[in-house]
Amino acid sequence: MNRIDRMFARLKAENRKAFVTFTVACDPSFEESLERLRIFADSGIDLIEICHPYSDPILDGATIQKANRRGLVAGGSLARTVDLCAAFRENDAVTPLILMGYANPLAAMGYEAFSSRAAAAGIDGIIVADVPIREADTLLEALMMHGLVMIPLATPALSPADFAVVRPGIGGFLYCIPVVGPTGGPSASIEAITDAVERCRGVSALPILVGFGVKSPELAARVAEIADGVIVATALMDRFEVLRSEMHSAVEYKTAIGDIIAAYRMAIDH
Repeated sequence: MNRIDRMFARLKAENRKAFVTFTVACDPSFEESLERLRIFADSGIDLIEICHPYSDPILDGATIQKANRRGLVAGGSLARTVDLCAAFRENDAVTPLILMGYANPLAAMGYEAFSSRAAAAGIDGIIVADVPIREADTLLEALMMHGLVMIPLATPALSPADFAVVRPGIGGFLYCIPVVGPTGGPSASIEAITDAVERCRGVSALPILVGFGVKSPELAARVAEIADGVIVATALMDRFEVLRSEMHSAVEYKTAIGDIIAAYRMAIDH
């Protein structure tokens, strides 16, 4: 059983839902990224998505695109992101880490080399936004050999044959995207989210996490009632970026991040 499966088993035993967030590696620096990961884990985040900075993040809206550019300027790369995960693992052996990004850096490193390095760094799985499962055979074989999983994406435009696939190398959870469009776009209605989750549950036995367009603790709580957990990315990143310009000290900044995460955590748990 990997860290992701253990997380869901623990949450089920506690009658709680998963709270997941997202960050871009090396934005604005390696050191601040590492500190942010530790704050996330200490503040109640159950699983962390870490994006390896990329020049053309086509799935993402303006907030995450800007973060990718800042990460690249700071020297971020796929290799540096793996190093970041390894550094985080020195003090945290429990929190699942999902590497999120695009195919070109993986292909450039080589799927086998990447999978070996990622497993050694304590990464548990990957999301590859521009690789359909039907085209992922070579990648899945490399991931499987090293105990990693590829997280399938379920969007309104995909048929179940494109995401509800049972085969080695696929697992963790099903990332349910209830809206069409990039990250950071408009929120879906609760009715649309309910329909999307029900569609996913009808074709997949994986836990269902809903992401894209969850912008408030109140909506996160409603989503958590429907799904197995909720992913909040852009809404938190926007808040954190404002805080960076407002806080007068690193201690204030870390405390404010923790308070915001705690507000979501409390809403989801109640």
